[in-house]
Amino acid sequence: MGRGIKSAERVLELLEYLSGTGASGVRLKDVQQALNWPQSSCSMMINRLADLGYLRAVPQERRFAPTLRIALMGSNYLAQSQHLNGLLGSFEELCETAGNLCFIAQRNGPSLQYIAFKQMGDSEEPAPPVGLTRPLTLAASGKVLLSFMSDPEVLGILRRNNAEAPSRQCHIAPNSLMSDLDLIRNDGIAESDPQFTPGLVGFATWLTEKDTDMAYAIGVAVPTHNNKRQRDRAIRALSQINQERGLLNDCASSN
Repeated sequence: MGRGIKSAERVLELLEYLSGTGASGVRLKDVQQALNWPQSSCSMMINRLADLGYLRAVPQERRFAPTLRIALMGSNYLAQSQHLNGLLGSFEELCETAGNLCFIAQRNGPSLQYIAFKQMGDSEEPAPPVGLTRPLTLAASGKVLLSFMSDPEVLGILRRNNAEAPSRQCHIAPNSLMSDLDLIRNDGIAESDPQFTPGLVGFATWLTEKDTDMAYAIGVAVPTHNNKRQRDRAIRALSQINQERGLLNDCASSN
């Protein structure tokens, strides 16, 4: 990979990370730990973004906070898209009502790719880095997106995911997957297997209709040690989004 491409990739990675940290800003070591960058690269990139006006230094707290310039980067695009504003509104609603770690994900080939994370509540754990990928067949939100697809397409993705799995423990049986997808189409909610997401159980549903240019899933990751009330709260919040957007009926009528 060329040096210029690598630098551009890191700029985007940093901006996406900052988008999920809030207005209070971040410390250099937070960025270094979250993105797993060398300290020298971290310091150089953050100081350069500060020079360009995307960040402002908060010396007394040793933090760097985002400026309005970052917020304005996508504002014109969003202002012209009522559809995208609606999606983001649903995400903010989920964050407020479900708590825990909320996310939006999309398909990228045979993988699920997380494009937004927001950590809510009292957790001190940082949100995972945006851009993280997982096999479509292992994640709750991946199964949500698979539920829109035909059986031959689903089975083709499953064969590839199984072939690329690091161990047989990560293999999914075709009958098990197809049964899960039927339940999702009927109930509107997918649940992950904690075997594949240690310490967390994920719940997800559709964020967009089947026939949109790009389908998105929305979800909540709840720590496995949390009580049943927290899980029920996440499921209710996702079901509310289904009702408001009419997505369960859309999926049921297309299968």
